Amino acid sequence: MVKYVLGLLLFSCTVFAQTTLLDDISLQDLHRNAQLMNMDSAKYANQSFLIRSTSALQELETVSSDKFKIQSISLRHTLQNNSLMPLGFNQGTMYPSIGFQRRWSLGVHFSWKFLDVNLQPEWVLAENSPSVPFAGSPQDGNYWTRIFFLINNNIDQYRYFGYEPLKTFFPGQSRIAMKFGNVVTGVSTENNWWGPGFRNSLMMTNEASGFLHYFVQNRKPVHTPIGTFEGKGLIGMLENPTMLSPEDKNFRPIWAGGIENKNNSVRMLKAFIVNWQPKWVPNFYLGYSFAQQNYFENEDPKPGKPFVENPKMQLGAFLFRFALPKDHAEFYAELGQPDKLVGPASFFGDSTKTGFVIGGRKLFPLGKKKKSYLQLGIEFTQLQLMDPGLVIDNNNVGGGPLHNSWYTSTEVRQGYTQNAKMLGASIGPGSNSQSVYLSLHRGRSLIRLNLERFARNNDFYVYQYFGSGHANRYWVNLMAGIEAQIGITKNLLLGGSYLHTAVNNYMWVRIEDNIADWSESSTKSDYMNQQWQVSLKYQINGRR
Repeated sequence: MVKYVLGLLLFSCTVFAQTTLLDDISLQDLHRNAQLMNMDSAKYANQSFLIRSTSALQELETVSSDKFKIQSISLRHTLQNNSLMPLGFNQGTMYPSIGFQRRWSLGVHFSWKFLDVNLQPEWVLAENSPSVPFAGSPQDGNYWTRIFFLINNNIDQYRYFGYEPLKTFFPGQSRIAMKFGNVVTGVSTENNWWGPGFRNSLMMTNEASGFLHYFVQNRKPVHTPIGTFEGKGLIGMLENPTMLSPEDKNFRPIWAGGIENKNNSVRMLKAFIVNWQPKWVPNFYLGYSFAQQNYFENEDPKPGKPFVENPKMQLGAFLFRFALPKDHAEFYAELGQPDKLVGPASFFGDSTKTGFVIGGRKLFPLGKKKKSYLQLGIEFTQLQLMDPGLVIDNNNVGGGPLHNSWYTSTEVRQGYTQNAKMLGASIGPGSNSQSVYLSLHRGRSLIRLNLERFARNNDFYVYQYFGSGHANRYWVNLMAGIEAQIGITKNLLLGGSYLHTAVNNYMWVRIEDNIADWSESSTKSDYMNQQWQVSLKYQINGRR
């Protein structure tokens, strides 16, 4: 009976033209659920799933061989359309753009003795239609000044990229690596997801495109007398955008001197994550992650010191995940602080700058054979500074802001970004997210309903409106969506999604239309966006 109900739901969902992106990071979640369902318990023993990537997924799904072996050949295609707003989250090389957008990827993964190579470039073609016209706040002549003083001068987080169609080639999820026992090292451009979150993570996500980096990590958890350990370290080069921010055309004619000139040197990123599963507490994982970036070249280099230690930007986070396979559940959290080498004492001395991701999920088996199950998940993320005194300078209330927001920096003014997209949580600095989802799974097939409230950069709202009484000018996106993933054959996977977004007070501006009440949507500053995606993945495995 369950089989027929699932089939009916999947069929009905396809009418809405839905998709998940079918990227390797999200597909690894199937293995994470298998761990919670007590499937292949030996295979997933001591797997924290706190370090996710294409290479991590392939390590779970392939078998090493001393002979030359083509592990897999894959073809992927994603088609997306936004009706009115350039929305998109955790999409890697895809752009926030309006209109049609396509991404193609052709991959081949092969191994020979200690050599492991995955070539998986991506091509992106975006229509990039014009965005909603926006000239600023008609009630505030200093609006653009505040935008640049708090946000644009301290981070490159673009709402959209230019005004022309975009055609871009990316190396994608590619790597060339060497395996020595339980250690693998090499160079890669793949995305990394560090942390337990499903929707957000503080340190590393697939919001931006991958960047060129050298890495070293263990292939399987390392057993010690006090438990198992796993970790990954990398050194990479971050790219800066080649085009100006979309707000530049509005502010430069007003006050070009208010726009900071940024060092456009390539930035060096050094980061690591290490996780520990104590032997005394099964399925409990503790971790720590850290990242530091600085400009590769100084604007004023000193003799004998081509690498710059200052200016620099750093951030760190503690994380944990507690899996309960017998109860088919888990809960997790990640706590960090911006621009700091985080230690336990810092959370007590400066807790108001703490950001967090906290969530959990519960799986409900359907039927005795447990081939199908329901999954209920919830996740909260807060990056808003909890003390307005960290945004507003009490000694100069009418002047510039304080600069404490997540991912922003007055030292490395591109912020914690790769090519103007976030390296960390996709919601960005000062933002909060509350999401809940319910899904039905059978094998590789699933159907998911999700709801999310996304308040964008409340730190700017505090700077702009604190004490003004304008409590109805938060920029809030309310999202409701449905997505499905269907395993058509052993080699073919299809996905699709539909997402409805109500955008309230776009860019923190409310323009009254003399129709809506104080708490209702205004037709002059609120918008509705319809996004749909379709995606496919075709993969052939294990050929010599």
